Amino acid sequence: MKVKSFLFLLLFLFYTTLPVQADIIWPSLYIMKGMLSIKVILLGLIIELFFVKIFTKVNWLKACIISLLMNLISSIIGIILIPLSGLFTEFVFDFVFNAYNKFGIGTFHWSHWLVSYLLIILLNTIIEGLFIKINLKLELRKIFWWLIIANALSVFLCFIYMWK
Repeated sequence: MKVKSFLFLLLFLFYTTLPVQADIIWPSLYIMKGMLSIKVILLGLIIELFFVKIFTKVNWLKACIISLLMNLISSIIGIILIPLSGLFTEFVFDFVFNAYNKFGIGTFHWSHWLVSYLLIILLNTIIEGLFIKINLKLELRKIFWWLIIANALSVFLCFIYMWK
């Protein structure tokens, strides 16, 4: 019963964020929109493929499979976590720090974009790092930093896609 309740809660949270997209979680949704572009997906896969190949020292076929699967899993989980990370960012800025009232910092302030960017990179890195740890038996601390860089480059492609 707990699994059903948890899944219901996740779906509920996902669907409740949809109506407030325009008001609360703009930066993360813009990034997510870029992540849905075929060009961004392909370039991101290529970037991460080279990182996987170089740093895990597996053959090209295994690197391709690992890269595809880890990105597929992080994309599926990201459908829920990316909007929630945007909601979290807005909660921290607006409710905890009361940034809008005190400093006039709204949703489109550069700080919100930066925090959304960093949270998405961190989420992708953790998900993909755990996938590599489980499948290639590598320590997460040994793969963490190159995965951060690979994801930073991949997510940065979303910004380029948005502003062209």
